[in-house]
This record gives sequence, C-alpha cells and structure tokens, in this order.
Amino acid sequence: MKYYSFSDYVRFFGLLLLGALLGWAVDAFWPGLVGALIVWTLIQHREYTTFRRWAVRPLRRPEFATDAWQNAADILFRSGRRQRDRAHVALAQLRNLQSVTEALPDAAIVLDPSGRIERFNAAARRQLRMRRSDLGLPFVELVRHPQVMALVQSREQREPVEFASPFDDGARLEARLVPMGDAGALLLIRDVTQLNRLLSMRQDFVANVSHELRTPLTVILGYLETLQEDDLDAETRRMLIDKVVPPAQRMHALLQDLLILTRLESESDGGIEGRMPIDMEKLLGRVVAQVGGLAGAAHRLVIDARSAHRLIGVPSEIESAVGNLLSNAIRYSPDGGEIRIGWRDAPEGAVLDVRDQGIGIPREHLSRLTERFYRVDLARARAQGGTGLGLAIVKHVLKRHGAVLQVESEPGRGSRFFTVFPPARLAPFDKTLEVVG
Repeated sequence: MKYYSFSDYVRFFGLLLLGALLGWAVDAFWPGLVGALIVWTLIQHREYTTFRRWAVRPLRRPEFATDAWQNAADILFRSGRRQRDRAHVALAQLRNLQSVTEALPDAAIVLDPSGRIERFNAAARRQLRMRRSDLGLPFVELVRHPQVMALVQSREQREPVEFASPFDDGARLEARLVPMGDAGALLLIRDVTQLNRLLSMRQDFVANVSHELRTPLTVILGYLETLQEDDLDAETRRMLIDKVVPPAQRMHALLQDLLILTRLESESDGGIEGRMPIDMEKLLGRVVAQVGGLAGAAHRLVIDARSAHRLIGVPSEIESAVGNLLSNAIRYSPDGGEIRIGWRDAPEGAVLDVRDQGIGIPREHLSRLTERFYRVDLARARAQGGTGLGLAIVKHVLKRHGAVLQVESEPGRGSRFFTVFPPARLAPFDKTLEVVG
C-alpha cells in the first residue's frame, strides 16, 4: 500500500533544496542541509504526536499536514468505523433478540456447558420465580425434579419432560432442552395446565357423546331386532315403532344441539349479518308459548318485560338461549312452581333473567354448569329428556352478544339465571329501526 504521495516527496525535497540554498548562500551548505532534515524530523514528530493522541479516541476523521500520516489515519478511521457499524448492527440484533425472548410466553433459560444459569426471560421470572441473584447458579438447584435434572445434565435433546410446578400446586409445566454445542443449551419451559385441561375436556366430551348416543342407539337396535321377527302382529309392530321414536328424537335433538354449539364456538362474534333490534317482550311471549307444552299445567310462567330498550342481536340465537334457560328451569322445578322471565333496565344496561322455585344448585356445581354434558342430577336430567348442552349453548350465544351468563342459587330455594347486556347492544324504542318480535 502506497502511503507517501507525490506532494510528500515535493515537500521533502523542496525543504532539502531550501536548506541547501540557504546554507550555500551563507557558505554553510552542509549545516543548511542538516537543518532542513531537523525541520522535517520535527514536522514528522508533530504529526506522530497528533496521530497518537487521535488514536486514543478515533471517533472523528483527523487532519494532518502530510499525506502519509493522513492516509494511515484514514485507513484506521475507516476500519474503526466499519467495526463500530458492525458492532451497532450486532447490538441492535442482540436487543431485538432479547426483546423477542422477553416477549415469549414460555420461559427461556440459557445454560452454560456446566448447567449454570447465564440468562433468562420474563416468563422464567413469572413461572419459576427466578431472580437476578440466580444467575450463575446450577439450574438443578432451583427445580429438583428427577426427570428435569436428568434432562439438564444429559445436555442432549430428548422428549419433553412434564412436571408439577414447584410454586403452584395446580400448574403443570413442560421442559424441553435445545443443545447449543459448546455454548451450552437453551432450556424452554411452558405452562401446559390449560392444554392438559383442554385435552381432558376433549376426552370427556368424546366419552360423554359416545355415552349419550349409545343409550338411545342401544334401545333403537333392541326394538329393531324385535321388529325383524316374522311372527309379530301389526299392533305389536306399531307399538314397537312408537317406542323407537323417543330415543331417535333424543339422538336427533342431541346432534342438533352439537351442531348449534359447534357453529357458535367457531364464530367469536355475532357480526353484522343477522343482527337487528329485537322486541324482547314479543320474543319472550313466543318462547313461553313454545315451551308451554313442556310445562303443561304444572308450572306457571310469568313474563315481566319492563325495559325501554330493544336488544340488538340475532333473533334466532337469542330465542334459542331464552328457550334453553326456560326449559332448564321447568325441568328442575317442582309441579306448581312459578317461573318468571324478566327483561328490564339496569344502570349497567339491560338484564335478562329467568327465576324458578326449583330444587336449587349446590355452590360447588355453579362454576361447571356451562360445561358440555355436565349435570348436577344426572338421573333427573335424563328422565326429563335434556341433552346436557343447553347451558353451554346459552353461554356461547351470550358471549357472541357481549354478555356473560351468571347464576345465583341455593339448594331448596330456587335459582336465578341472568345476564346483563351492555348499552352498546341496546336500542331505544323511539329509533326508526326494523323490529323483529
């Protein structure tokens, strides 16, 4: 690489020539030449001093009198700037990686080759109560589960290990180790409590559906086998066919409710399509008329509609929810009991409720009432012909309309199923809107 430029050579030899001429003029040629060399040496010393001071903190491009020092400094300055740019890029990438790691819902813990903790994210602080003072400690001292200890000490990628949280008795965690060669390993831990609960619910759902369908199907198959006999008279055949109809209707009702529930769960919101202002007083009257056959003369159904608002919603869904609440109240109320269906204004919106004077529900069952196929009294529910999906349908219909099903009940004192629709879901009667009754 060429450091000295033509200008540097001109300056050097020009200084020598000037010294020689001055020395020759005073009859001291050699002293003049030596003086010129001394001046050049002083110039170079000044440049060296400037360069050394600049090299301590080379943040800005320096200015030198000679091209040789200027070129050397420019090379170092450009090299340093490239290094700083690369360092800034690497630092930005590291910060982005740390931001991503901090945002992870799963605990991420970096372990050195000996299994000691180097870094961890916010999820690790939440799930494992890790603190800054834990840095440098062996991870096996924090989680003393045998399988987790074996996973960390093996430093090999294995099947995930599930274990109980050491800080929350009801939580289940899953650990997965990702080896990083000589750099150590990355330990990922996630909370699988909800996943296990969902898997359990799915297994229960499949088992319940199988059981609910197997019972009427067994009855139907039994009667059909009897109908295959050749020596049956017409009256007996007619009687057997009549007995096949109720279990077949039960299976049909169950499948219909399953289809409705699946559709409701697949759509998080009612959307614009199908929503319109509903005259709840007319809707309640229609539902009471439809469900009245189930109640017969044994129950008294009373409508208490005093709200000045219509409900903005999907009429068929609201009608289904009210019908399920009313049917549920009838099934669990003794003969002669009164059931009141209310629609009235409240400070927080409008309240829809169904009150009965039935057997009531123990407190420990209230939180599970909207689970599929969950029944407080299994024998009574089956005798009354329910599918076990009514309250689950009500829950999802209300959710799609911005409301939540709530229950108040005491054994022997009846129950109240109610929900509050927010003002955003209501429309006053004086608005010029198409109304569905």
